[in-house]
This record gives sequence, structure tokens and C-alpha cells, in this order.
Amino acid sequence: MTVTFLRVITRLIMVCALCVSGQAFAASSVLVWPVYQIIEADQNGSALWLENRGADPVSLQVRVMAWKQENFNERYADQTQVVASPPFATVAPGQRQLIRLIRNTPVPAKTEKSFRIIIDEIPSSLNASPDGQSKAVVGLQLQMRYLLPLFLDGEGIWTNDRTDVKRDPASATRPVLKWSVDTEGGKMLLKVRNTGTVHARLSNVFWSANGNNKQGVKTMVSGFMGYVLPGQEMRWPVPAGVIPGGQLNAQIADNTQPIVIPRGE
Repeated sequence: MTVTFLRVITRLIMVCALCVSGQAFAASSVLVWPVYQIIEADQNGSALWLENRGADPVSLQVRVMAWKQENFNERYADQTQVVASPPFATVAPGQRQLIRLIRNTPVPAKTEKSFRIIIDEIPSSLNASPDGQSKAVVGLQLQMRYLLPLFLDGEGIWTNDRTDVKRDPASATRPVLKWSVDTEGGKMLLKVRNTGTVHARLSNVFWSANGNNKQGVKTMVSGFMGYVLPGQEMRWPVPAGVIPGGQLNAQIADNTQPIVIPRGE
């Protein structure tokens, strides 16, 4: 069943879009790493670590959902191409749990498949009473949710460095991007379209004078902005007071120089 958005029914869910740093540390004291996952054509899977830095055991559910973008919205659906093992884990205080992300089917050459790893903390609905019996918890319970990206690469493409493979950075597969401006409800929106074969991971986005990515900076987003999957387009509100124009610059990988995104129609 396709999930257009993830509904909150009876408890508060705090959503962490953890896509920039190498690890994530939330108020629940659960540390998750790495938060940017790629499984290449010659790999059968990858490792995801969960560490409990709190004082109490933490129970977690790990799911992998197919991920696509339609009409500027993120959509998730059940799938069987990649699975998390084990899908449930209880991590004791000070301990770590290894979750294996296992690819079940090959990906066609020159193709990238997109997924979301969803990690939900499962709150206990019962507390022990002084006499050792269980009783229902009264009050609000918080459930932490982590949303992590996962990409499966087919033969002939790569987007991320590996310590076990020597590569020329110039041979990396890059998204093909163009930007334009939409207006909706009197507000300007930056639209970025990706006609390439791999995703775009956009951060530190700004406009500058043509030919110079350091002068006349007009900031769109400082830090992580979002993803544009292959063949899709996404858009984000332009900050008040910023007039889009000139050259749009953005980082598409950590610790790299910004690239120039040309203007489209």
C-alpha cells in the first residue's frame, strides 16, 4: 500500500530528516550511523548501526520503503528489493545493534533505485508499579522517527567514495540539474529539475553574480535543503527578501565545492 505521508494517530512523532552528517543523535539517546547509505552493483548490502547512549533499553523497528517523488511530494511504498535484518531490535544501555541492509535483486545497469530507511522507536505503553505489577502509562509518550536515504546503484554508475576502491572523482556519476522559479499563492518557489540518472542531494544553496560563486551571495538555504530524485523535480519556498537571479550554486556532496546549476525554462 502506497504511503503518501506517515500519519500520526495516537502519539506524537518527532521526525528527524538526517541526511547531512555522518551520524545522528536524537533526544532519545539513540545514535544512528551512517545516515547516508549506498549499495553499489558489486555489493550485496551495507551496515547500519544503532547505539543506545541512554539509561534504559530502547526497542526499535527498522523498515525499508520504496521512495519516489510526485507532484513535489515525497511518497513511500512497501517493497521487497531490499530488507533490514533484523527488522526489530531492543538495544540495552551502552550497547550497539548491527542492522544489515540486504539487497535481494540486482539493479539494471546505469540505473539508481531510491529507498527510505524508517527507524521507529517503539515506546513502552506499560510501566512497572511499586508492587511489581504493570500499569498503563498516563501522559504523552514520544516516539522518535529517523528517516534515512538509501540508494541502490546499477553497474556503470557511482556517486560516493569508497575506502576499498580507488577512483577518479571526475568519473563519478552526477545529476543533471536546472532551476526555475514558480509562483504560488503570491509566494516564490525555487524549482529544481533532475534529468540525470542519479539523485541530487542539495545543501548550502545560494545565488551569486554570474561567473562568481562568492560575491553578491543571496542565500536560499544554509545547510541541507533536500533531494531531487532522477527524472523528478522538487521545489522549496524562497526566503522573504531574496530575489532569485544570477547564478545558482549548491553543494551536491559533503566537503566539496559548490556546483553551478544552470537556469532552465
